Amino acid sequence: MKRTIVYIDGYNLYYGLLKGTKSKWLDLMTFVKALLRSDHEIVAVKYFTARSRPYPYDRESVDRQDTYLYTLKRMGQVEVIEGFYNKNATRAPVLEPDCKVCSVPRNGLVKIMKLEEKGSDVNIATSMLIDAFQDKADAFVLISGDADFIRPVNVLRKDLGKLVLVYDPHERRSQLEKYASYYKPIPRDLPARCQLPYEIEVGTHGRIIRCPEAWRCFE
Repeated sequence: MKRTIVYIDGYNLYYGLLKGTKSKWLDLMTFVKALLRSDHEIVAVKYFTARSRPYPYDRESVDRQDTYLYTLKRMGQVEVIEGFYNKNATRAPVLEPDCKVCSVPRNGLVKIMKLEEKGSDVNIATSMLIDAFQDKADAFVLISGDADFIRPVNVLRKDLGKLVLVYDPHERRSQLEKYASYYKPIPRDLPARCQLPYEIEVGTHGRIIRCPEAWRCFE
């Protein structure tokens, strides 16, 4: 059996596989087990994310994320490691300058709200390297398609002799394929088969947590 630690890039997973689907109430442990062969002994699953900030058109998004992260923490199967988001007003080129409805300045720039996740990439890379140096696992599973992880993946595999498996949430193939011991895009239909129960009882007082209705779970 291979001692295995799984590192989930929550931002990459969401925008590569979950956004726009009815599968956001994801059971991460079931999801991970569905990806791996039976010869992997999962010793830890680490989920890296950041608390989102509300947009004017969807102020309840923060509550939905809070519910999900609270549920993961109370279930105790997954370690949640948080970074943070920066939300700043800036200007960017407009996509359709010939739009008849939009008011576009002469310079072609429009004011936008830019949301940037900070900390998660560094947290993932640092955690992977520390765990490898401390020999906490034989196999390191990265769920991300972010090419920023090329260097730590290469160090783990070539310098430390670790098995590195990359499961990519995106349909387009990543440069990580060249550096990982094994690389595979995640099947698009897998999240739908790995959902948490609609209602989950947590704690010793019988509190019930329900999937946020806006995610339209189990329709």
